Amino acid sequence: MKIKTNKKSGKLILASALLAVLIFSHAVIFASCGVSVAATSGNVSNYGYLLSDGNDIYYTKVIVENESAFFSNIYKYNIRTEEEILISSMPAAHYTHMNAFLSLDGGYLYFLANFIHDTSEEFSDNIYRIKPDGKNTVPEKLFEENISCAFMYISNGTIYYYDDSDNIIYRMNTNGTNKKILCEAYVTGIAVGPDKIYFADDDMLMSVSVNGGEPKEIYDFEDDDIYIESLVLDGNYLYYLNDEESLIGRIKTDGTDKKDVYKVSESSYAYIERFNVSGGVVYFVLDEYGPDDNYAILSVVPGSKSTKVIVDDKQYELGDIGPLSIWNDTIYFVGMPIYDTVMDSDDVWFKVKIGGKTEAFKPFNVFK
Repeated sequence: MKIKTNKKSGKLILASALLAVLIFSHAVIFASCGVSVAATSGNVSNYGYLLSDGNDIYYTKVIVENESAFFSNIYKYNIRTEEEILISSMPAAHYTHMNAFLSLDGGYLYFLANFIHDTSEEFSDNIYRIKPDGKNTVPEKLFEENISCAFMYISNGTIYYYDDSDNIIYRMNTNGTNKKILCEAYVTGIAVGPDKIYFADDDMLMSVSVNGGEPKEIYDFEDDDIYIESLVLDGNYLYYLNDEESLIGRIKTDGTDKKDVYKVSESSYAYIERFNVSGGVVYFVLDEYGPDDNYAILSVVPGSKSTKVIVDDKQYELGDIGPLSIWNDTIYFVGMPIYDTVMDSDDVWFKVKIGGKTEAFKPFNVFK
């Protein structure tokens, strides 16, 4: 799969990381085989590191036991009882290897194991699943032979995933049966809706039926000199981040009403690390923000010229701010007071009510 160089930060990143995927809501759906919890497109575009199911929060974290021993873990934390259990634990080769795209379906927690964020190796070698009761913390592989999986979304018994080695979008049942090719594509951003899958191929915005078929062009961004880095579906709009991480725009799913939502000033060194969309409001992480070049979380309403600061790194001393996960009226994110990678064992999950007060979300560490 094609790798791009981030012009602002110098990081190697997967062309879009399939940062995106989609669905219109994070509603809990009662499937015939069990409860299915589907994340929003914006949450999946932020790698799906945290999943909310009522009072239970599932989140991923890398534990550094010593300089040569790393564990990529998933925990379940109950916000009512403040109890936490270890759900899944796997050896990891590096502290950047963490689990992503957490999904609940049919009594299992599904995820991409050791998914690598912001590197040139952003893919998983298989789709894994585990019973989220903490009784057995060793997950099982869905496929006997490994694959190269760079994106996964699950809804009501169906898995949609992108193989960045085959350059194919697939769908299948959560038990691994009825695997079907939907289309061949080079994907730099993806969002799954009820009837269509939307994907970006550099400067081309395309769609294909969830049942497969010939992809159709929605919009060609060549004249705009825009290459799409990530894609989020919210209602009838597709939101996108350009590969220079300087512009968030949106366009209707039929290719009309294209507008800029937020654009970094040309005189600024700031850049947009990632973004999320909830209820038509865009939330984004801005690096090199303000006179002290800090991280910050801001929001903007499309059509408005003014932004709102949700979290200011200078005020809360959070260090690097990680991916955003929005559930109901709460934003979850990772703060890094030591100014290290978001994957380090010293990271701390934080939460902030939209428009409210930031507070530390400090789950119990089983390796203490």
